[in-house]
Amino acid sequence: RPLFLSLPRTGAGLLPTVGVRYLLHRAFVEQRSWFVPGLWDDGGWKNAAGSPPRAVFAPHADEELVRILEAKLGDGGLSLHETAVLAATLETLVDEESLERLHTAYRSEGLKTFTDGAVSDAEVERAIDAYMAMYLFADDYINTSKAALERMWNRTHTYPGWNATKAWVREVRRDVINKTSEPPTAFSSTKLVVAEILRRYGHWQRRECDAMKKDLIALEKPGTGRVPLQRFYGAALSGQFLFREDKSYLRELGALDEAEPMQPNVLVTNYISTPSNCLAGSRYYHVCCSTGCEELRAPIERAAGAPEAVPEVILRVVERLPPGS
Repeated sequence: RPLFLSLPRTGAGLLPTVGVRYLLHRAFVEQRSWFVPGLWDDGGWKNAAGSPPRAVFAPHADEELVRILEAKLGDGGLSLHETAVLAATLETLVDEESLERLHTAYRSEGLKTFTDGAVSDAEVERAIDAYMAMYLFADDYINTSKAALERMWNRTHTYPGWNATKAWVREVRRDVINKTSEPPTAFSSTKLVVAEILRRYGHWQRRECDAMKKDLIALEKPGTGRVPLQRFYGAALSGQFLFREDKSYLRELGALDEAEPMQPNVLVTNYISTPSNCLAGSRYYHVCCSTGCEELRAPIERAAGAPEAVPEVILRVVERLPPGS
């Protein structure tokens, strides 16, 4: 609600399309670390067009769903409740996709979803590992061939965070099993486990983003937020899993500062937030590294409670922000 109140609204108190997209972008990033195409690409919310339902769902859903949402919600702006309906609809689509992925994971391991007593604990864990490998690495988890599955598993061997991911997934599974009356190896229990994984993964994955930021800060020219390109590639040559993008790609991403052509620099904040650092995801969203700007805006929005605020209010909030932010 504080964010809703801080955004410009129509005379009827409704959010226009640009506001709906921005609010949903912020909500999904802060709650799940989900970056939803259509809300953030190429300036996303800044370039909004069409009705709010069409702007949000055209990249993700069929035309029939878009028209139904337009008929129910209209195109003259949305209330906070109606915006929440859009968010819940997208989350429902994500849940359905997750269930499809889980069924595919079971099939890939030769398991049945309706024979709970015949599935061992180890087999369930292997199926969840397959689910996570698809979540992280499979572009098409429905039409997955044997060769595609083999490539997917090979990628787990080169991904430095795979063992930590498996350990975390088992921790989540224990938490869920301890809170449900369903049998531990029942498919119904595993559905609850993967739902909880989706809910928590974005925030857990931030540890990799934080580690990457720490590595870049260690390489930067002190206090500039810039890493000399030579040092950037030097880290990759010394074994760093990341920092391998070529110069032209860094330029395309907007992560390359060439103010001094003979001594180009990688912009730390721009690099962290690039699509190349998005890991898991789905057809509806990507899990990416945040620049941290959303967290800095939130206290200002809460204090303002309106689209505009006097400088004194903003200054008081900024003075209380953590050092280094």
